[in-house]
Amino acid sequence: MIPFRLSLFLYFIFCIGLDSVSAQELTGFAVEYGDTFKEWKVIPADVEINLGELNLSWPHKLEWNDWEYQLDGRFGSIRQKWINRPDEWELIDGEYIVSIKNQWRGDLTIWKIKCDDYTLRFESKYGNLTEEWTLATDKHGAFDIFTEYEGDPRDWIIEDNLDEDVPLALKMAMVFLAIHYSVPHR
Repeated sequence: MIPFRLSLFLYFIFCIGLDSVSAQELTGFAVEYGDTFKEWKVIPADVEINLGELNLSWPHKLEWNDWEYQLDGRFGSIRQKWINRPDEWELIDGEYIVSIKNQWRGDLTIWKIKCDDYTLRFESKYGNLTEEWTLATDKHGAFDIFTEYEGDPRDWIIEDNLDEDVPLALKMAMVFLAIHYSVPHR
């Protein structure tokens, strides 16, 4: 049997480990192979951490309503909540369930992202030009995503200046929105 102090210490170490995962800073993402937009590399700022992935769950079916990701030992899924309704998604990542809904029905450029005590507004910076996305609410810091080269949606840069306590799940929700609503579905 483990003594109480040792178990308390181990629990503390475990919690610190969870915090380091949720505080993961991202720097970019890029397509895995040429001109297909079904598989993406997610690039963390920490070079000690392997590249992450964001992929269609069923790429052979070409159904763009079901995605999976992994980064630094965390796994998540992003699914369209209702068939034929591209305006509502749900991201599940371990202990986090993130609600992703568009602000106005039919407008796929402004989104509300909710998880626990966080409510974020993420939007295309210039209306229908979807090469640049920004976090419109600055309560938790700044988060901007834009294409590395104008007119080329294969490589993206992330300026991640969010507070350290913002969960990775919320960042992945924003990365997903930028990808899903900016690239051709082929």
